[in-house]
Order: sequence, then C-alpha cells, then structure tokens
Amino acid sequence: MNELAKDLGLLEALTIGVGTMIGAGIFVLPGPATAVAGPAVAVAFVVGGIISIFTAMSASELGTAMPKAGGSYYYVNHALGPLFGSVAGLGNWMGLAFASAFYAIGFGSYVAGFLPDLSVQLAGLAFSQKQIYALVAGALFIAVNYIGAKETGRLQNVIVITLVAILAVFITACAWNADPATLTPLAPKGWGAVLPATALVFVSFLGFAKITTVAEEIKNPGRNLPLAIIGSVVIVTVIYGVIMLLINAVLPWQEISGNGDIAVVEVGRVVLGGAGVVALTGGGLLATASSANASILASSRINFAMGRDKLVSDWLNAIHDKYATPHRSIALTGGLILLFILIGDVKTLAKAGSVLHLIVYGLLNLALIVMREADVPEY
Repeated sequence: MNELAKDLGLLEALTIGVGTMIGAGIFVLPGPATAVAGPAVAVAFVVGGIISIFTAMSASELGTAMPKAGGSYYYVNHALGPLFGSVAGLGNWMGLAFASAFYAIGFGSYVAGFLPDLSVQLAGLAFSQKQIYALVAGALFIAVNYIGAKETGRLQNVIVITLVAILAVFITACAWNADPATLTPLAPKGWGAVLPATALVFVSFLGFAKITTVAEEIKNPGRNLPLAIIGSVVIVTVIYGVIMLLINAVLPWQEISGNGDIAVVEVGRVVLGGAGVVALTGGGLLATASSANASILASSRINFAMGRDKLVSDWLNAIHDKYATPHRSIALTGGLILLFILIGDVKTLAKAGSVLHLIVYGLLNLALIVMREADVPEY
C-alpha cells in the first residue's frame, strides 16, 4: 500500500485547525502573555491573527493546487528546490514537535491540579507531576494517531464541539461580570510590549498550517482545504480577542499573570464558582488534548513526505498495511515529542515552535510567488 486514506472531511479539517489553536491560545498562554503586555494582550492576539491570515491565504492556494502530505515542506521543496525544502521540512517538523510537547505539558498542568502527585526522581533527575501526566497523555495521542487519521479526526470533532460549548458559556459569564474600568490602563507596560507578546502567542496560530500537512487525506481538497484554513484562522482570532479582553475586564491583569498556564480556571472560579472551575479545567484538558493530538498528526506527515522525496531515509516512507498511516514517521516523531516533554518548559517550547514556524512561513510565501511567476502548467 502506498496511498494515504482520504478519511477527513471539511469538519475534521476545520477542527484540526480550530482545536489546535484554541488549546494554546485560551488555556495555556493567557497568564504568561498577560504578564508581558497586560490587557493589551488582546491586541497581541489580534495582530498574530492578522499576520497569520496572509500566510493562510498563501497556504490555501498552494494546498488547493498541490494537495500532498507534508504541507509547507512539500510546497517549498517543489518551488524552491531540495535545499530550501530541507530547511522548511526540518523546521516545520521540529517546530510541530516542539509545539506538540508544549501542548502536552499544558495538558499535564491541568491534570496535575486534581490528580495525585506523581513527581519522581530518576537517575538524579527530578520530573514534576505535570511532566509525568504529559508523558502519559503524549503516549496516548501517539497511539491514536498510529491507528488512523479517521480516528484522530473523529476525536477532534468531539473535543472541539464540546470545547466550543464550554467557551460559549464562559464568554457569556465573563461578559456579565466584566468591568471596563479593570482594563485601565490598557497597556500598563507600554504599547511596545505588544510585539514581544505577539511573538510569545504566535504558537497559538500554528493550527491552520497543520491542515495543509494532511491535505492528501482530505476529501475534495479544492473546496474543503481553503474553507478549513481561512475559516479556522478567522474563527480563533475572534475568539482570542473577545476572551482576552473579557478576562482582563473580570480580573486585574496582575492576578491573571500570577496564575500562569491555568489562569483561565481562576477566571472561571470568579464568574461561575465551583462549576466554572470544573468546566474550565475540563475545557483545558480537552483543548490541550486537541492541540497535542492534531500536532502529532501533522508533524508525522512532514517527515513521511520528506522520506518519500528521499530527503531523509526512505525507511520513513512506509504506510501501515492495516491502518493506512505513516506508522514509522509517527513513531519517530512521537519519540522526539516525549523527549521534549522531559527536557522542556512551556515558554521555551512555545518560543521555539514560533520561531521555526515563522521561518517556514516566510519560505511558504516565497514559494507562492515562485509558482505564480514560473507559470508551471500543472499548477
């Protein structure tokens, strides 16, 4: 077997993008990002969305014309040659692996809040309980991806639909309890802090690019791919902006930044009481699970595509006879993700993922210009 199964429809493609982006943007980064920019963090998220929408348009055109596994890597390699293709492929692959570990650690942070402490010391190294839970979750998501894209897509649908319902209740409660005076001053650290905050939160917008990496497995990509890519960026940018503004209108920004990567849970406690804590903790688990799940799906397709093009070992260019998944690529990527969970922290992983993806996005837009100017007949 040498063909990937076309198991993903529009809803699955859209939830891969939306689910991934909501996970980081709402449930992991509000605390750390608010510490950088104060209430102006809402502007930072909108700026990130505006930057992303231009690259999303380029990705939509390239993905529609060339619906192949590997996404940005494939387009850059096809347009600019194997040197730039290798840079884009390795950058995108490692960026997604960093992001996957980042999401898994976020998941571990939420689990650690209400399950027993499993902190351990091994060979002189200390591993926190959130790392232990992140490892368990990462291994589970890798197993789901190994079994098949259809199962991954179905899991995404359930997670994202439930998550959107939780966020709708949360937004309504925040709007009811918001006090505009709490937003004053809007930029306590100066408007110059918006760009550093944008750099930190940009990892929240990587989800739309993940859709292109599974383009070969999307039904009717000419219609579904651009709708999913552009739609996911627009949806999450609006959600980010509204929620960031509202939570900073409910609690002073100093309190939000002081609660780290579970800041949203504390806001939920204020506006919804104990039920809010349960709902937002559950939402955080769903969101970070969704992000990790989709990131593993996307990252494994990149080294699979590079193996198919002989830029890395073609040992990776193998599709499972039963599951029709790139099982060796998933196993290799999964091993790296588990390693990053052990040695990384939230801010380092977020920044590493953001920087690598910005490089890839630059090459992606250049690839679009080259393909248009070259006027290739099959494009």
